[in-house]
Amino acid sequence: MKRRIGRLCILCSLLLCFCQAFAVTGWAYTFETDAGVEISMDQDASEVLEQLGKAESYYEAQSSSHQGKEKVFTYDGFELSTYPSGGSDYIKSIWFLNEETVTPEGIHIGSTIDEMKEAYGDDYTEENGKYQYVSDEGILAFYTKKGAVSGIEYKSIGE
Repeated sequence: MKRRIGRLCILCSLLLCFCQAFAVTGWAYTFETDAGVEISMDQDASEVLEQLGKAESYYEAQSSSHQGKEKVFTYDGFELSTYPSGGSDYIKSIWFLNEETVTPEGIHIGSTIDEMKEAYGDDYTEENGKYQYVSDEGILAFYTKKGAVSGIEYKSIGE
């Protein structure tokens, strides 16, 4: 009986680790707006921009790393940047603008570092208060001050 309980505990621990790893790598780098629009890094921007509708503000500038213009669209709670490639625009980054904008895991500007680590785990790099979680799909960066998240950014791997 004790062996069965021990095996069950080990199995549960492994399953929990697998689920946490899947949760972080499976959808941690996809942002979902309040309206339910899912946005991934390096995704074709045309469909996303159509779903989001008219931006509150917009500007563009000549890209320093790509041929064409990078574009920045400001929406309620976040700023979306695109980069040009092959005649299309792709999602480069998303920057949170206020405390009401939340990651799918519930982290927002004002969350504690401990809450961030609980949601995303310990597989990060940290330098000068900037915590980065990296996957094949993109980078999720948390900027911190005095033990709290002060900025959140989803970024393309290539940027």
